[in-house]
Amino acid sequence: MQLIRDITDSLRLDLDECAIHSPEYGNGLADHLPMLLHAMHALGASPERRAAYVSQYAQRLEPRYTATLSTTSWRDLRGNIDAFDLLDKKFSARIAAEGRDAVLRDLLPALMPGVGASAFHGLIRCGHAVTARHDGELARGLAYWAAAWFKLLPYEEAGDLPVPTLDLATWVACAHELVTTADTEPPRIVLRMKAWAASPQFAGLAPALRADRDTLDVVARFAATLYAQTGNFTVMHMVTSVHALLVLRPWFEYPVLAARWFGVSLFAALRAARLTHEQIAHALHALAAPNPASETPLPSWDVLAAGAIASDDDHAAKIVYSSRALFEMLGDEVFHAAAARGVLVQAKSG
Repeated sequence: MQLIRDITDSLRLDLDECAIHSPEYGNGLADHLPMLLHAMHALGASPERRAAYVSQYAQRLEPRYTATLSTTSWRDLRGNIDAFDLLDKKFSARIAAEGRDAVLRDLLPALMPGVGASAFHGLIRCGHAVTARHDGELARGLAYWAAAWFKLLPYEEAGDLPVPTLDLATWVACAHELVTTADTEPPRIVLRMKAWAASPQFAGLAPALRADRDTLDVVARFAATLYAQTGNFTVMHMVTSVHALLVLRPWFEYPVLAARWFGVSLFAALRAARLTHEQIAHALHALAAPNPASETPLPSWDVLAAGAIASDDDHAAKIVYSSRALFEMLGDEVFHAAAARGVLVQAKSG
């Protein structure tokens, strides 16, 4: 199976219709519908199947609203979820006037210090929008990233990040050893990330991962390895978010700096995932092996795609799509295992 790359008129119409919804519902849950529609399309879902999915998913969504805001600077609107509509209009106008490439190059550096927004869903939504080549959905993805934006560190300028000193294995182990007096048990990922960022160790350790141009590739393999072994819900978002950042990497003037900012939020997510020391150690060991193979035969990509398309779960199509795309990018069988785990986990949860 190859991911479908031709963008159809029916998908464009599907994404157009997503504009009527608020980016969040149920007191802070992210609207997954545009991401799911693109993922299902890429995996081969028919327009009829996508329409059926919309009919059941959209029932939970809330209508988009407009808030009256005094500031006109988009940077000043970061972190204000009520600013989504205004930010969308600003970014839509800029994309129409300047083009997608120029807008991405300008906005992404200022968004990366808050890349953990909505448990990475702003980033993920942008990754889907770019691949779908839909400027309206891209504007909404950027607007959501900005509106949900938050910093886990007290600075955001490139020169403020401390010198990185840790390799991946040491850095991951440090994440597991974080301690804090904050409440780390909220149900939402992003709230747990914020709680762990309150640890007195966080500011020194989170940006300490040594990064180069291959770091995101290695992080993708690590996240997929960890997810294939655990099926952990938070780790699944690590897989889909690093895929989205790899999609966006061509628009970063300084991709290594982007990887470092991503690492800061990833550090918090690793602790928020509630993983055991044994799970982390097992994943790091497997990562060090040459292209680790699954212990059992995996379903074909076609079978996994069909399972994801048939699922009514919010995440099945997204994890299979991202895993397949990462497999095509990096050629590692661990992404096949991650996709298989994703279909299995979502089938059990459903």
